[in-house]
Parts: sequence; C-alpha cells; structure tokens
Amino acid sequence: MKNSLLLLATASALTGCAGVKVAKTDIATGATDPRAIYIRTYAEEAQFLGRHGHDGEKAIRHSLASTEFSKALKEELEKIAPARVLAAGETPTVGWLVESNLETVDAGSPFWRAVNGPLGPGFGSSKIRVHVRVTDAGARRRGVDAKDASKGAAGKVLYEFDLAGGSRGQGGSGSTYAPGLGYATPFDYKNAAQRVSMALSPDRGRTGGRTTASVR
Repeated sequence: MKNSLLLLATASALTGCAGVKVAKTDIATGATDPRAIYIRTYAEEAQFLGRHGHDGEKAIRHSLASTEFSKALKEELEKIAPARVLAAGETPTVGWLVESNLETVDAGSPFWRAVNGPLGPGFGSSKIRVHVRVTDAGARRRGVDAKDASKGAAGKVLYEFDLAGGSRGQGGSGSTYAPGLGYATPFDYKNAAQRVSMALSPDRGRTGGRTTASVR
C-alpha cells in the first residue's frame, strides 16, 4: 500500500510537470504599465512536427497557428492592459507591440505518451519553442536592424526572450495543463501565452503579498 501511494504521488508530480518556461532573455528593461497591448504572431517558418490530427490536417493546423496563438496571448495579456490582435497591415502607435515567432511546434504522439506512462523517459511528449519581442509602439523608430524591420518591429525593444517547453514526461494522464492522450498543441499554446503574461507582470499572482506581520 505504501509503495502504491508513493508511485501515485510520483506519477501525479510528473503529470503536473507539463508547461513552458523562459529559456533565455536577451533584453529586459523593467518597463511596466502599457496603455494597450497589440499582438502579432508569425508562424510561416515554424517547424511543425508530431501528430496534428490526421496526416492531411497538418498543413491546416500550421496555417491556423498564428491565429490560435495570438488568441491565446490576447486572453492572457489583457490581464495586464487592454489587448488586441492586429490585422494585416495595422501598425500601433501607442502601448506595447508583442510579436511572437513560433519556431517549433511539435505535437508529439498520443500513442507513445500512453505507452511511455508518467514514469517513462518522455517518449511522445510535445515541444514548443517561441521567440518573443516586446517593443514600445509609441517610441520613435531607431536602431532597428534588418531582422527587426522584416518583422515590422518599431520603436525601442523593451523585452526579448525565448520560451521553451511542452508536455514532457506526463504520460497518458491529462490535466488542466497537460494533454494526456489528446491533441497537445492547444495546451502548449495556452501554457506559452500564460508564461509570457507572467514574465511581463510584476508579481502577477501576488505571491509576495502578506496578510500578517509574521516572518516567513
């Protein structure tokens, strides 16, 4: 019985390890409190791997990736300031412009996640990698290199970082954050969008708050 409980606890811990983290930060200025947030996602050059439904669906899922990730970002970033997904050709003049480049979108394999189990080496796990750039849309354009210009960036770069993560070794058991035997990519988009919001928010969860004067 004791061993069974230990295995269950270990499995639960591994099931909850799905998620996305900030893998590398290039620029961080400490900017806060934008008047508005505008969102644009690029996915044309993303590596689309793994099981995205039936084989014939992969091209469709790839074509919808920028829209899907932009919507996930909007839901999370509007907790910071009013947020809107930019239409083609739109250029914001106030607030923050949040641009994301989807670099890797690997849905993994539900079959191998089931075979792997929560205590296995992570076969079939999904993976996502995203590059995020946040610029001051109201600042005068200056110091923008060719790479930035090709993506439509304008103004001063406030934050630039990479995100990486996925379902990892969570096996076939799903959760709020992990796909289990389901389609992994929507979970990875949501987890990545949530991590962007958390990275750009000072103590978003108010974990530094105290209700008593006691030392902890």
